[in-house]
Amino acid sequence: MTELPTPEPVVFELDRLGEYSDDAILAELRRVAEIAPNGPLTTRLFQRHSRVSFGTVIQRFGSWETALNAAGLTNRWLGSRAAKLAATRSLTDEAILEALVGLASRLRKTELTWRDVTAHLPFGGDILKKRWGSIRAAFEAAGLSSTRRGHRYSDEECFDNLLTVWTHHGRAPRFREMSQPPSKVGPTPYLERFGTWRKALESFVERVNAEPDNAPRPIVPSSPREMSASHEPAGQTSSIRDERRNISLGLRFRVLSRDRFRCVLCGDHPAKNPECDLHVDHITPWSKGGRTELENLRTLCAQCNVGRGNRYDAADQPVTGASPL
Repeated sequence: MTELPTPEPVVFELDRLGEYSDDAILAELRRVAEIAPNGPLTTRLFQRHSRVSFGTVIQRFGSWETALNAAGLTNRWLGSRAAKLAATRSLTDEAILEALVGLASRLRKTELTWRDVTAHLPFGGDILKKRWGSIRAAFEAAGLSSTRRGHRYSDEECFDNLLTVWTHHGRAPRFREMSQPPSKVGPTPYLERFGTWRKALESFVERVNAEPDNAPRPIVPSSPREMSASHEPAGQTSSIRDERRNISLGLRFRVLSRDRFRCVLCGDHPAKNPECDLHVDHITPWSKGGRTELENLRTLCAQCNVGRGNRYDAADQPVTGASPL
């Protein structure tokens, strides 16, 4: 019997700069300026082509004007107030929230005032009021609150919640989405534990890449069906069996990502149907000798998974292959 080749491990990467030194950020500013050599280098233009966020630039250099000056692009700065306001209107909500977080980090503050925003950012309180209803609401959306809750959550809880939101959107979540359902951990704990939202995402990806495809983890099962007891293989204790049956965070992420965050039977997914609840399911049930490994796991919605129990149909075949993010 011909032995199948061992598949190469899947490594997930974020499409961003490899480092965030001052020189790297300034080089990125110059690169974007070369892409569009004519006219002002606006924040909107920068967001379209850059591999570093606007908020990171503000955090490092304090203001857009200062960053352009440091990059030798003084002539690309928007001079008039009207022009600056026009450019600000083109900023996405996410870019504004990132800029607020970056400013708070630079000023070493957990809360900002409208004077901080006016003095250091290319927009003022009027934009924040228009987008979020009030300046305070904008600060809260950015996770800048006087109530610090980071100590309530462990890294594991933050990562589990991040996987839930990632699964819901079918992609890496944005900072502002952590304050919206289905997230149960707001953005502030991520800033407190990891420093920035970017570092939180990097820590999550590092954790996923560090786990093998069958890493055990003695935690609560990923779906209600897995909580039901079944016959144990001879010679194994309940603790060993449970440890091997549970699906680790990294392995769950690999299965969900491979199946494009949608049910492999009906195609439903949370990005299309917010009521869709995805489970990671054993193809050959654990009680029938199925192993907790990538080739024997698949993504099912709760509706397709209900009633399956520990049945195993001959048509059920392991899903192979992987797709990058």
